Amino acid sequence: MRFLRSALAAAALILAALAGSPALAKEVINTNGSDHNVAISGLDTVAFFTQHKPVQGDEAIFYEWKGARWLFASAQDRDLFKADPEKYAPQWGGYCAVGVSEGHLSKHLVKGSFDIHDGKLYLFAEGKPDDFDYWRKHWLETEGGPISRIPVGESYWAQLKPLAEAGAQWPDLKKPKQTAQTSTPEAAAAR
Repeated sequence: MRFLRSALAAAALILAALAGSPALAKEVINTNGSDHNVAISGLDTVAFFTQHKPVQGDEAIFYEWKGARWLFASAQDRDLFKADPEKYAPQWGGYCAVGVSEGHLSKHLVKGSFDIHDGKLYLFAEGKPDDFDYWRKHWLETEGGPISRIPVGESYWAQLKPLAEAGAQWPDLKKPKQTAQTSTPEAAAAR
């Protein structure tokens, strides 16, 4: 009986240690707008590199990676991704690169506006009704463009990712933290 109690106590300690382990942390992948955990609005992430344009993936051709379902336009694209997902996956979990480089995760959908810089894919939130590429242009033309925005975004991502992993819905590092006294249902609804 004493052995059983010791074994259970040891198992509990191991599970407690693993619960805080990065290996069990929730991965931060942009699945906005999906009821089925589909990454980056169902766009084929490999096609950005091979076809140099956004291509909608096929629900029948998918690969599960980092807790999300990634769709592909072809089995060939899926197999390329499977072989080296880090090469094809968008930076910063597929969230809008402008948002991350400005200290927040955008809740807006990514719809195919993109930039490949130094072999890495950056996606942008849906643009204005009359300008699909509005946020990509903003990325390229303001704040020093990608050369300045990427290091700033990396710094912000290092802070945003753990917040999102811990369950924060739309972390924003530049907004003051809400407290129980200042948070109202109206303020929550506005977010």
